[in-house]
Amino acid sequence: MPARAAFDSYGMNCHLSFLGSPSWGNTDAALRWLLELGVGAVRQYLPRTDHGRAVVRRAMDRLTASGVRWCAPILLSQDVTSLDAARSVVNEQLDWLRANTDLDLLDSLTGPNEPNSASRAADWAQTTRWAMQALWEQTRKRSAFDDVLVQGPPLNMKGGPAAIAPDVAALGDLSQWMDRGDVHLYPNDEDPEYLIDERLDVLEPLHPGKPLCVSEGGYTTSIDRGYGGGAWLVPPAVASLYAPKHLFVHLLEDRTFFAYELLDEPPPYDSDDTIREAGFGLVETPSPDPRTWVRKPGFEATRRLLALVRDGEARHTPPGLRVAISNPANVPTATPADTLRSALLHRSDGKHLLAIWQAVDLYKWDRNELSGSYLPVESLPVTITLERPLPIAVYEPSLRDGPINEFTAETFTQSVGVGLVVIEIG
Repeated sequence: MPARAAFDSYGMNCHLSFLGSPSWGNTDAALRWLLELGVGAVRQYLPRTDHGRAVVRRAMDRLTASGVRWCAPILLSQDVTSLDAARSVVNEQLDWLRANTDLDLLDSLTGPNEPNSASRAADWAQTTRWAMQALWEQTRKRSAFDDVLVQGPPLNMKGGPAAIAPDVAALGDLSQWMDRGDVHLYPNDEDPEYLIDERLDVLEPLHPGKPLCVSEGGYTTSIDRGYGGGAWLVPPAVASLYAPKHLFVHLLEDRTFFAYELLDEPPPYDSDDTIREAGFGLVETPSPDPRTWVRKPGFEATRRLLALVRDGEARHTPPGLRVAISNPANVPTATPADTLRSALLHRSDGKHLLAIWQAVDLYKWDRNELSGSYLPVESLPVTITLERPLPIAVYEPSLRDGPINEFTAETFTQSVGVGLVVIEIG
């Protein structure tokens, strides 16, 4: 698999149109952090007000100048009172996009976000179907948007697969009006693989046979902010260990993934919901003053991983590389079939990247005691065998910049513990 495919599969959720937000209202600061992170795509709503659009246009002009692609939600549930109303809004938004943005970097247009949320109207299923029909039909009438994907509406997953099933049944099959399905998958306090198959199975009737975008997923780190609600929290260090795995979990199944989100929200907080929501960012924002903002460990882990997989546009395929991966049979607590995962990428410079990690839970949050504890994880000694001796550089993106080890070998053993390891070969 090309390393560029890994880079292209990952994006970041932004709220550049939240002009009243103490953090997102600092548009220039938010853009500096985005560009430092080095993402190749953002998910950003296109507002309908002149001021909101002006802010988003300035921001997207800076991002697209760096080659950043745009996944653009353009419809809100409240915009859709009828099929004709939805068509009118879609046409208005398409007109603006055609006149004001680089369509070569417009990746996708999406349906309403979580239309089944608690605040939904009684006719939410019908209006969501109207929204998708209008989005598909009006977009496909315009040849300028031929290369832009139309993406389905992501549902609020509520209490999990059983709780969401009635909403899926009410909404029905939307696949005739989309190129790609859209889902939100939050792993709670667990490994990024948590309940993915079960959740996707229950959502499949919305978009049968379509490729998928996971347009939101992440971890909240609001542990020290007085949270008293029922969500799952993790420390920033744990979120940083999960972050690189999150990209690969979806990449291996050919899913695009947008992490939630770039920035925290600063205090004060007026409810448990705002405390929980405030901690999903990769940048901690203790105050509205950007000079106080600091990188969380997850920011650094993501930045390092993206730097490793970023590659040129050319999809040059180097000669194949045979790699054998094994671990000793005398390790009784874990075997490759149980926890070990791997992905082999190739770069246009002829080098290969072998990513290896364990799919294991690292932390458990007790929602009754409102406290958590680290879970024991045994490192696996993994033996890697190549066809011939080659230069090796070993990276651990969650821990540090640069390689942790460099050598030349045909066969070597690498310890794989709580974090993802990237082995550069060649």
